[in-house]
Amino acid sequence: MSRSRSSATDPGQATVEFALVLPLLAAFILTFVDVVSIARDQVLADYVARDAARTASTATDINEANDYVTRLTRRVGRPDLTWSMDVDTDFIEVRVWLTPRASMLMSSMKWLGAPARVTGRAVFPTEYDVIEE
Repeated sequence: MSRSRSSATDPGQATVEFALVLPLLAAFILTFVDVVSIARDQVLADYVARDAARTASTATDINEANDYVTRLTRRVGRPDLTWSMDVDTDFIEVRVWLTPRASMLMSSMKWLGAPARVTGRAVFPTEYDVIEE
C-alpha cells in the first residue's frame, strides 16, 4: 500500500508558492491603487469644472467671472491645476486640467503613450449678459 504525501510532510511547498504569487499580488494592488487615484483626480477635475462654470455663470462681466474661477481653483489646493474659460453670448465653458497623482508604476505608463493629464469640462448658461472688456 502506498502512502500519499500530505502537506504536513512538505512544509516548504506553501512558502515557495507564496513567494511565486507575492509579486503578482503586489503588482495587482499597486495597479488598483493607481487606477483609483486617477479616477479620484478625474472626479475632482469634473467637479471643479462644474462648480467653476456654475459660479462664473452668475457673473456680470468677464473679469468677475475670471475672479470667481480663480478663487475657486485656488481653494482646491492643487498647484498642478490649470483652467481655461470660454465665454459665448449665452454660455460659459470651463475646462480644468490636472496631473494625476499616481505611483511610479503608473508614471511608467507615459512611455506607452498614456495621457499625462485628466480633463474636466462644464458648460452652463449665463444668468446675465456677460460683458467682455
